[in-house]
Amino acid sequence: MRLIEDWPSIAHEFDLAYALFGAPGRGHVSAWLAEELARTSDDAFARSFSDHIYLPGVSSSDYLQRVVRSERGDLLGGIRFRGRDIDKPFIEIIAHTFDDVDDLARCVAAEWSAFAPKALRLRTLPRSLEGPDIVVDQTVHAARCTDLGVPDPQVQLVPFEQVEDAVGLIQARYHTLNPVLAQNIVAADAEDLRSWHAAGQLHAITVSDVTVGAFAVRPSRIYWLPGAEIHEEVVDTDHAGHHYASHAQRRWAADMSADRDEHLIGTIDGLNNASRRTAEEAGRPRVLDLVFVALTENRKSG
Repeated sequence: MRLIEDWPSIAHEFDLAYALFGAPGRGHVSAWLAEELARTSDDAFARSFSDHIYLPGVSSSDYLQRVVRSERGDLLGGIRFRGRDIDKPFIEIIAHTFDDVDDLARCVAAEWSAFAPKALRLRTLPRSLEGPDIVVDQTVHAARCTDLGVPDPQVQLVPFEQVEDAVGLIQARYHTLNPVLAQNIVAADAEDLRSWHAAGQLHAITVSDVTVGAFAVRPSRIYWLPGAEIHEEVVDTDHAGHHYASHAQRRWAADMSADRDEHLIGTIDGLNNASRRTAEEAGRPRVLDLVFVALTENRKSG
């Protein structure tokens, strides 16, 4: 029986980890896989769902991740809820050995039938999985701080004098979002912004001493990928279109990163093409896609 590390679905991530981190990269992926496998018996993990969710016929242990073995393939995965909405269940696939995505979908639909999941989610190389009822949920972007471009000298990052100014600016910007995109993303809440402000992780984007936006970065990890993660980034509508956000990313990498070899990382909603362009302009390429595969009746029935 092969170790999960040897399952073919994870091979491209070991390659990516090596490209990003060199020899230590494999350790990042292996350690993360071990954590995810441990969630098959971690009652505290299960209770992080069951303590807040009641679904008829579902017990706390049903929220544990599962290793599922079948004739067509094996998988490690678990139940999730998009945007913490219990009406939007999906199955996060950590790793698998299936050759065919429809076979994987049928296995998932049968194994987690108590939750009636709408989709499964996979991590793939950018643009590598396309087809009917397959959509990009999020894209993952990463680059070493030292590899980002040179920032515009007029664009600076400074502390907000009053954190409530940041709260108001961010909330106002989110109110102008495309309604479809607004269903998928939400502004950082005021409590988080106050915490980040106190920790020196929230910054005003200024141009010639005029505040044009807000930018928040915190140490974090996206799956196995460690780095400094962008948690909030907005430019107000009156100053949009000048590439200030991409230069804010470059400014943070140049002046505020404690280690120029660390990676500036982040996820971007699949519908947020403007933020994707901003990341790529800054020098942060798209390195992974998080892809939803809908569990349609045709796919489930084969």
